Amino acid sequence: MQRLIICPNDLKMKILNEFAKEKELMNIKFMTKNEYLNKYYFNYDERALYYLMDKYNLNIDVAKVYLNNLYIIDEKKDYKEDKLKFLKEIKLELINNKLLEYSPSFKKYLEGFNIEVKGYYDLDLYEEKALNYKFEYQDSKITVPVYEYKTLEEEVNGVCIKIIELLNNGIDINKIYLCNVSEDYLYTIKKLFNYYKIPITLNLRNSIYSSKIVNNYLTNNELNLEDTSITNKKLVSVINSLTCLDKDNDTYKKILIDKLKNTYYPATKYDRAIEIKDLYSTEFNEDEYVFVLGFNQDSLPRVRKDIDYIQDSIKKEVDMYSTGYLNNREKEIATYFLSRIPNLYLSYKLNSAFNEYFPSSLIKELNLEVIKDNSDDYRYSNFYNKVRLTEMLDNYNLYNEKDDLLDVLNSHYKIPYNTYNNQFTGINNDLYIRSIIRPLRMSYTALNSYNECAFKYYLKYVLKVDSFEDSFEAYIGSMYHKILSLYKKTSFDFEGEYNKYLEKRDLTLKEKLLLVRIKKELLEFINVLKEQEDYTTYHDELYEQEAKVNINKKVSIEFVGYIDKIMYRKNIEDTYFSIVDYKSGTIDTHIEPMKYGLHMQLPVYLYLIHYGHVFTNPIFTGIYYQNILFKYPTWSNKLEQEQKSKYYLNGYSTTELDILESFDRTYKDSEYIKSMKYTPDKGFGTYSKVIDNDTLLNLVKYTKNEIENKLDDILDGYFPVNPKVYNKKNISCEYCKYKDICYMKDTDLINYPKVDNLSFLGGDE
Repeated sequence: MQRLIICPNDLKMKILNEFAKEKELMNIKFMTKNEYLNKYYFNYDERALYYLMDKYNLNIDVAKVYLNNLYIIDEKKDYKEDKLKFLKEIKLELINNKLLEYSPSFKKYLEGFNIEVKGYYDLDLYEEKALNYKFEYQDSKITVPVYEYKTLEEEVNGVCIKIIELLNNGIDINKIYLCNVSEDYLYTIKKLFNYYKIPITLNLRNSIYSSKIVNNYLTNNELNLEDTSITNKKLVSVINSLTCLDKDNDTYKKILIDKLKNTYYPATKYDRAIEIKDLYSTEFNEDEYVFVLGFNQDSLPRVRKDIDYIQDSIKKEVDMYSTGYLNNREKEIATYFLSRIPNLYLSYKLNSAFNEYFPSSLIKELNLEVIKDNSDDYRYSNFYNKVRLTEMLDNYNLYNEKDDLLDVLNSHYKIPYNTYNNQFTGINNDLYIRSIIRPLRMSYTALNSYNECAFKYYLKYVLKVDSFEDSFEAYIGSMYHKILSLYKKTSFDFEGEYNKYLEKRDLTLKEKLLLVRIKKELLEFINVLKEQEDYTTYHDELYEQEAKVNINKKVSIEFVGYIDKIMYRKNIEDTYFSIVDYKSGTIDTHIEPMKYGLHMQLPVYLYLIHYGHVFTNPIFTGIYYQNILFKYPTWSNKLEQEQKSKYYLNGYSTTELDILESFDRTYKDSEYIKSMKYTPDKGFGTYSKVIDNDTLLNLVKYTKNEIENKLDDILDGYFPVNPKVYNKKNISCEYCKYKDICYMKDTDLINYPKVDNLSFLGGDE
């Protein structure tokens, strides 16, 4: 009878190598666990994912959770739990739409094989039933000591020293391995192994998503089929795998981006280097040495929590093990595999830069000896010794904590300590220009960062040291924009859209409490917007409108903006428009600081409308901010008019009365635009912000020149530390994330006096 071996791909290669030594022809077929289960149960592709995301407005992660939980659902069974009923409905729907791929003859096909399962030890119940396999764990014993370290870095350092000692004793580097290496170890391992010049294959997975080729395709939809690079080949393969989907749908792009993010370059593997292995799928020989790091609680053994979509409370209806059973089994798995390693080294840490850790519970249960390792004698790396000396000096100078070895290292090494110069010394401009992805996409946000401080722009947009933060404020801001773009539709369902958006995030109790007020304010704002519609004839609106201007410099540039709302009215060939930008908190509408490149958001939007061809013949009416997401309570005992006035448009309006009246019929004592007043005998009120046509043209020209001049500076690689102080207030550093990097001095500050008018815009010349 033929043999069918179900095993991971890494183990498959080892088995084939063993068979090759026997020099016999064998009739063997291999499958991975997933390949087997996809045949035994069903398989699905991106069409099913697309269907669920598009129909139910799901994000991709939620859709995947639903799909991956369908394996345990028997569509012929009646379930009591709502989640299981819901999954059954989805499965039947996918079946009816022929989006699940079945292999009806597979079970018959298996009758001709003797099935062996290898390398899978943490199977769930439905997987065991499909494979007809359950691993039986033998009694295991571990006798090696466990080494304790105060910090993660000390633990990795201890491993490096012991590896060096093995190498010095003639042990082959290809017979030394690391196991249980979680992601938080990788940076420190890479750093210290480099300090000690120990070659290691880290198997870092680098996605093609961030590559220039992929970015260019996503931006311009341009694909070079003649490009034979690995990146382009993988990109083409991903695109071809999605040809069955509708490319014009936004869901397609979400799936495309997800696949690109999960498509990786082949890992670089060195011939002579330490390797990282999976503890549970590798069989180690008698002459191999294995360092198991992070022998900490929740890491080894792994601890599962009852937080999966199918929770313990409903698992009784399906073939799944409870969390408690899986956790007990994890202890058996960990003990079993550790006991099989001939030359085992165990270690754990008590702290890392951000967390505290506890030793593994197995240490006490197995009665293992704990050794506090202090074997580092600073013999093996002069460079690392200098790095540690700087840390000791920092602790001594800043916190008055003196390390026992400070005097010894300080007398042995002379380092340029405390000699930092914060001035930007320039970059290789040719290399910088070549590294820019074409076209360079610029926005008001990026330009404003540069104008506030050129070094801030350099850190954020050139070095990209800023990481994405999924804040609650950004999430709520996006919800506001989404719902405000839909509320005028006849089919608009506030509760439906509101709840649909909340499904995208797991909310904390504090966030749920805040949402009570936020929801009330959003409903209030929508009602005010509906009332404001009576004041205007500008009933056509564009939301999140992209406006783009192409600029030719050293590299091609796209200056892009997304305008929250454009209200407009067409009159034959002319289009009268007003720009509305939603803002939370206190609003400063003054554009006079644009003399220095500051407060330019509304002028930039005017520039984009003027040069971005959003309308054929645009005629200016106004540029405004409108308050949303107030940071203070909205007390119900306020007068109704006071409540409404907080939502007034706040900004600059045209002086053309016929145009202004068509936008705001109440303009003489406006109930729509803040501080707008007009009387025939006195004209516009003292506090009314208005712009005549000549000033408007000069403002757009000034904005254009400011943008292009700053783009020249950016492309020239001019990034000094130059934060701005306007009217005696430092507007650059107050909320800057990079204070700990730039070491700004008072001499770096650029002081600008207050500007009281727009005369700097000049005249027709």
